[in-house]
This record gives sequence, C-alpha cells and structure tokens, in this order.
Amino acid sequence: MKKTTKLRLIGGAILMFNLWLIGKYNLEGIPVLLLTFGFAAGYEFLVVRPASKRTEKTQ
Repeated sequence: MKKTTKLRLIGGAILMFNLWLIGKYNLEGIPVLLLTFGFAAGYEFLVVRPASKRTEKTQ
C-alpha cells in the first residue's frame, strides 16, 4: 500500500473520531465546520501532499 493511502486512512480515522465528538457534545456551527472540512483540507495540504511529492521525487 502506498504511503499516501496509509496517510489518508489515518486521516479518515481521525475524521471519524471528530464526527463522534460532534455527535457526543451536540456541536453546531463553526466548530463543526472546522472539525470536518478544516481538518480534511488542512490534513490533505499539510500532510498528504508533501508526502506524495517526496515519493514522486524518489521514483
């Protein structure tokens, strides 16, 4: 399995935990937006994309 796929699976698990937190504490509004889309976008651009660029250079 590629490194980026593993990172995306880890990000998905963290996102599921965030969704559980949203349901448990009945959050609404901006915190929900930050815990879902903010996390997903930030994780993709700050963690996954640099890792994929590193693997492209080594191939």
